[in-house]
Amino acid sequence: MKSKYLLLLTLVSLLLQSGVTLAQFRVVGYLPSWRGEINQAQLAQLTHVNYAFLHPTATGGLEPLQNPAKLRQLVAAAHAANVRVLISVGGWHDGNHSAFDSIGANAGYTSAFVANLMRFASEYQLDGIDMDWEHPDARTASGYATLMQQLATQLHSQGKLLTAAIAGGTWAGPGILSSVFECVDFLNIMAYDAPPPTHSTYADAAQSLAYWKGRGLPARKTVLGVPFYGQPGGVAFSALLTQGADPSADLLAGVGYNGLATIKSKTTLALEQASGIMMWELSQDAAGANSLLTAISQEVRRRANPKPPAR
Repeated sequence: MKSKYLLLLTLVSLLLQSGVTLAQFRVVGYLPSWRGEINQAQLAQLTHVNYAFLHPTATGGLEPLQNPAKLRQLVAAAHAANVRVLISVGGWHDGNHSAFDSIGANAGYTSAFVANLMRFASEYQLDGIDMDWEHPDARTASGYATLMQQLATQLHSQGKLLTAAIAGGTWAGPGILSSVFECVDFLNIMAYDAPPPTHSTYADAAQSLAYWKGRGLPARKTVLGVPFYGQPGGVAFSALLTQGADPSADLLAGVGYNGLATIKSKTTLALEQASGIMMWELSQDAAGANSLLTAISQEVRRRANPKPPAR
């Protein structure tokens, strides 16, 4: 028992040395504009909510936001619970990132885009912007970096956050220059959507963290992403349970997902090597004892309150 207690004390010491404390551990949840709501029980377990998605136009404008009233309600409820709200810009968008490519290639479009995002953040009383350009590549990397630098200057001058969602796999690494690390408050690593059904294993998560650490991303700016759905099909965890999935397993009839045990293991990994955990997305979670968000919270609390050694 003493050895386990000393191990936990060592963990806390390492986190402190890297600039990360358990009190600062981030729990970041995405909420889509087109489905789902957030409740007080979820807000009590989160530090940040990213409202998804706001889409750019090719010249740096913004497409109309879907369900703006929902965002305003979210901001009011989250701020009352001391939770920060960011707008997530972009998304997978069926793999079409041509608008981002156009913005990044034109200085005028980049400046207009930054100005439009700042106005949007002010209008909705947001705490920051989460850039979800999926994905810059070697050709567009410099444009992405310039955009992030300009956004960081504007947002940080107002005490707001700049974050981004980036791919977990090394295939998209060349699109994120190391200069971006200096601009952001943290990066959400999407360690999921590898070939199904093993689309988001513990090993994949560890490899993703190792890659970005090797690139120079500090642990204090690293947030590990986990899925609240299975692949193939993007089936919600809650729906999989109604189909007979074991909440503690990771596979049902060829569909791979993250059950309670894997989510807890990944939370431990994030506590040891990162500064937070992120999930796509909140409306896909199950309720009650099978909630993945609750499993994350339980693991964070367990690490924050280690049991003393037996006497």
